[in-house]
Amino acid sequence: MKTLYAKIIKKAIYILFIAFVLIYTIPFPINKESDAVEIKLDDPAYLETHKIYISGKYRLNLFTDNTFQGEISVPEYELTSNEMERLQFIKGIDHESPLVYTYKEGVDTDGRLITKYYHFGKIVSRPLLYRMVIVLYEQYEGKDGDYGGHFNNNTGHCIVPFVSDREEALKILEKYDILPSK
Repeated sequence: MKTLYAKIIKKAIYILFIAFVLIYTIPFPINKESDAVEIKLDDPAYLETHKIYISGKYRLNLFTDNTFQGEISVPEYELTSNEMERLQFIKGIDHESPLVYTYKEGVDTDGRLITKYYHFGKIVSRPLLYRMVIVLYEQYEGKDGDYGGHFNNNTGHCIVPFVSDREEALKILEKYDILPSK
């Protein structure tokens, strides 16, 4: 009887442990600094080098989308130093997320904070920001002062970290099917 009782308790603890692991996700801290290249898809001569700074927490989720809360900044693009919205990598669409920054513009007549949004582009990556690509949007200012944009598959700009030349960047873009159709 005592061994049966011990087996039941062991199984209950085992089930609770598995449930805990499946339900609760532990964030992974990410602190990276990387050299990156910016290329323009239609111009083989265009190549700019950048530094990218990434710091924050990445959550792997088994049943929902993975998320990253933190900061991704490219010093050459001043607005990336502002507060970044949480990235939610949607599993069904190639693990990508819009890259949106918020900035405070002032206070309105009622004393409420005026917040504007800057849609910098989107991030496509593998889990834990492995083989990340920043697809830059062509920018325009909306009626309400927010900045938005879209990506042009033929002439767009992409920033690819952890590579040093255009050929390496194009290989990664090809894996994500970002290159223009021929």
